[in-house]
Amino acid sequence: MPMDHKSIFLRIWHSQYLWKSSFFVGLQMVTQILSGAFQVWALANYLPRESYGIWGYCGSLAGIASIFTLPGMGHVVMYGASQQQDGVLMAAVRLRLTYGTLSTLSLLCMAVAHHLSGQEQAAGQLLLAALFLPAQLALDSMDSFLAGLGNFMALFWRRLIAQGSMALAVWIGASTTGSLLVCSMILYIGGLLVSLILFLTLLKHRRNTLLPENFKSLSQHFSLRSIGTTIGYNMERPLLSAFVSFDAMAAYNLAVAAQIPVGMGRMVERIVISRLANRELGISLSQVQWGMWALFSLGALGYLILIPIIGFLLPLFLPHYGDAIPLIDILLLQMPFVWASSLGMSWLLAQPQNHLWYHRIAWGIVLARIVFITTGAVIGGIRGVAWAWVMLEGVQFLAVMGFSLRPANQAP
Repeated sequence: MPMDHKSIFLRIWHSQYLWKSSFFVGLQMVTQILSGAFQVWALANYLPRESYGIWGYCGSLAGIASIFTLPGMGHVVMYGASQQQDGVLMAAVRLRLTYGTLSTLSLLCMAVAHHLSGQEQAAGQLLLAALFLPAQLALDSMDSFLAGLGNFMALFWRRLIAQGSMALAVWIGASTTGSLLVCSMILYIGGLLVSLILFLTLLKHRRNTLLPENFKSLSQHFSLRSIGTTIGYNMERPLLSAFVSFDAMAAYNLAVAAQIPVGMGRMVERIVISRLANRELGISLSQVQWGMWALFSLGALGYLILIPIIGFLLPLFLPHYGDAIPLIDILLLQMPFVWASSLGMSWLLAQPQNHLWYHRIAWGIVLARIVFITTGAVIGGIRGVAWAWVMLEGVQFLAVMGFSLRPANQAP
């Protein structure tokens, strides 16, 4: 049946859930952008460029090691919570803590290797990550749980407290000491303590201990896919370290940090997942298609607005990072693709009959990411990697849209 644009618009306009959730997600976006920008400014402004380059490099190595904490479990937690099965939270945390010991061991090995090669700053940061990061990542499953419940007010406050306190603490540490090790201690030790306190507060609000019947198979699917995804999202800086200095990599760190508006598009999934999973609402694929194009347009508009703003502000606040501006211009081109794809992938995740296509597309992008990033780094260095990210998000957008256009997938 042809799509009724007017009815869709009115449905959105009169949806109390979407207005309420969008309000709190909007607040979360603003606070995350401000706290993230403040933390990045503190690190880039007060740490030597080489130290800031090492910060991002070690962060990527820690990200790769986090594959053992099963980061894909967040999707399982979100899905279970959206089905009113609260037991998925503790089950996921226990599983991630168990496997997280492997992350600790791998990070310890990395720390020893960097110590033996004389890279003491990197060794210290990796040691701290080994001791504290795996547990924090497991506890941070609460974000996905709150998103699945549709409790965006609680998620807003959780993010505000965690990110705001960390940004302030990092600023104090960086401005008073200029030490990479001190900032790393604040990030990892403080981050774990804050996550633990907030997690214990959340536990008493669980309604039941139910688990999805297919919890085991879902865990296997998403955990396995998360390995490739996590490596793909963190491989570029360790790869670039073979071609560029840490001083040059500092500009890339700043450009990646400026992608916060791109990442905000992935919050679409957190807003709509519980609605898309509710069959009684009768949300159709044609409505999802319309929403994807609307988000693509908003992302494109956001890009056109942000580019001149960043070009004006960056030289004012970080004048010694002018070489990051062209990289930011490239990386922000991902915005329309990421924003649109988030809705399409949420639709596939929320509908059990579409899980096979979800995994096919996700695995295809994982493999493409590894190939594109490697090729970009070898051929074009930092700029080559930046363009590779844009091409990847464009491919994912086309893949998701291509699925939605298949006649067999039209809504009943």
